[in-house]
Amino acid sequence: MGTWTTVGHAEVVASLQRSFQQGRIAHTYLLVGPSQVGKMTLALDLARLVSCRHEASPCAECDQCRRITQRLHADVQVVDVERGDQRSRVNIGIDQVRELQKAANLKPFEGRYRVFIIDGAERLSEEAANALLKILEEPPDQVIMVLLAVDSELLLPTIVSRCRRLDLRPLDLKLVAGELAARFGCDAEKTQEVARLSGGRIGWAFDAMDDPELLEARSTTLATVEKLMRDGLEARFEYANELARGFASNRDSTRKTLTLWLEWWRDVMMVKEGAPELAANLSRSDELHAASSSLSRGQVLGAIRSIQEASQDLEHNVNPRLALEGLMLSLPRLAETAGGAG
Repeated sequence: MGTWTTVGHAEVVASLQRSFQQGRIAHTYLLVGPSQVGKMTLALDLARLVSCRHEASPCAECDQCRRITQRLHADVQVVDVERGDQRSRVNIGIDQVRELQKAANLKPFEGRYRVFIIDGAERLSEEAANALLKILEEPPDQVIMVLLAVDSELLLPTIVSRCRRLDLRPLDLKLVAGELAARFGCDAEKTQEVARLSGGRIGWAFDAMDDPELLEARSTTLATVEKLMRDGLEARFEYANELARGFASNRDSTRKTLTLWLEWWRDVMMVKEGAPELAANLSRSDELHAASSSLSRGQVLGAIRSIQEASQDLEHNVNPRLALEGLMLSLPRLAETAGGAG
């Protein structure tokens, strides 16, 4: 067994290791799982696996492995939205796939394979997806494609059918907490809190430990959620318009904001159902209990559905302002006595 940097996902790692040892590495993989669950880390481990010069591959120490880790390897390329040439780009475009196709037809420069990692494959434009499909239909022998996706339903079925699919699920929170304690040496209370907030997404947990501002920004957003639950329509619409303007320039930021809204309401439901220990945001216990006491189960469920529907509307290019104002209208209002200072 080689030295893998992937945390958890033991069955997937073992499967890839066996495939490599038996000479059955596929030409195309589809890694599906939540954001920051470890898909990119596993993809880079796969690149190291097929490029490493040592018998116990991947070794993580040879020149090939180190260059992949440092993102300097000539034969390992990552394609994603951010690598487009337009700041406002929201899709992986046809030009990017055409460049990939040209590179795929070249012999490996320094390794055994050319490995192309498409991060956010569900964000391929229609043209780009069709162009990629042509590559997948007859992939060059020396090429391995690794597609990373949060939602495989957004991919062309013909692309999915040509991939070996590997599902990466959120990790056990005890495993995340143990990894955080080992790597960062912080106290048990902090590791437990971050592990729970991560929801088993180890990449997010690492980021939160590395960057305290991430947790501060999260806390600020949740405080806004709690305040708006007591505000009137004028304040809610103003916030909706602010989110809509932000969505035009940074869709991911708005998506993350709505994810936090959804998480807060799910925590309210956990309290409502008598399982407060399952809530992720333990530090906001007072607000969660206040909302749970003030609202009916139906109101809480309705809020959760409304946020989910607004998120889906944004993904389907519904006017952001209309979608977000509709969300603000649908959310219940808490009495001033229910929330406290917020």
